[in-house]
Amino acid sequence: MAFSDHAMKGAVAGILVGMLVISGCSSTSTSNATDDTLRSAARQRDAREGEVYLLRGLANVFSQGMDVIGERLQRRGVNARVYNHSAWRTLADDVLARSKRFRGVSYPIIIMGHSLGGNATMQMAKYLGDNGIKVSYAVSFDPTITTFVGPNVGEVINYYLPNSDHTNVVKQSSGFTGSLRNVDVTVMPGVTHLNVEKNDQLQTGVIRTTMRLAKQREPEEGRGEAP
Repeated sequence: MAFSDHAMKGAVAGILVGMLVISGCSSTSTSNATDDTLRSAARQRDAREGEVYLLRGLANVFSQGMDVIGERLQRRGVNARVYNHSAWRTLADDVLARSKRFRGVSYPIIIMGHSLGGNATMQMAKYLGDNGIKVSYAVSFDPTITTFVGPNVGEVINYYLPNSDHTNVVKQSSGFTGSLRNVDVTVMPGVTHLNVEKNDQLQTGVIRTTMRLAKQREPEEGRGEAP
């Protein structure tokens, strides 16, 4: 490698500042978080319960592994959608709004993200918890900062390449009783900040856990059997 993952993360953060200035801090996502019509149509095709939020990192260009995870889950009948990390608050507020309606949210809620999306994953999970929403599974792929999870989260895993001062770990807040693992992936040959979320072994692991949590959807009256 020409320079370390720590230096790479610093460069990514520097580029982000410039791009936010240029873009006026606008967010980009591959799906519209507030389009009930599209969401309803998508859920008709889902064979499993749950909502999976996949959060990309900088500028949507360094986290294509999140798209692959999304595609792999969609092929298995899971409602998985990919967004830019900056959309996390909008997505969370949409979940909160729908939670006030009968069956407005399909549980379990699962969140995953890479780099800045890894930061946003834990921020979104904690924000939902602060507002009474359970998150079953949260995964970060090499975040850039220390984040915290609360008692609303069931399973947490952080695949990370440690910064020089180990400031990119996930820590538990007061009351957390779930499962939390920070897994140092520097022992995996060839894994870097820019490809950790693309690693097939790690992808397969998080998909396996997601499939365990996302139960088969019960057929709805008038719909016949789930696909």
